[in-house]
Amino acid sequence: MDGMPMTSFDSMTQTRQLQMLKTVLPYMKETPKRQFAILIKYMELQNTIQVFSQEDKVLSMCSVDEESNNMLAMLNDLRGLCNEREQETLDMLMNMFSMMETYETIFH
Repeated sequence: MDGMPMTSFDSMTQTRQLQMLKTVLPYMKETPKRQFAILIKYMELQNTIQVFSQEDKVLSMCSVDEESNNMLAMLNDLRGLCNEREQETLDMLMNMFSMMETYETIFH
């Protein structure tokens, strides 16, 4: 899926070099392509392990504003990755959660 925005997680685990290797992959012959793709994924896994070994990076990547409605924020972030039909479904869910939040505010 071209043009997808990078998440915080992606930006911490991806490197320019990995992106270059991924760009070269489609131009390779079939036999080495599979091994090269596995190598790229292995390198991504190594980067992920390295990121999670650095506590300050993990905390910043996983931090969400506690004051905000986490479910609505998550659905809103997911919305940018969805096609039009999926966005409509998410919009419906977001409206439902907003109504439930309003109901709780009024009656509690």
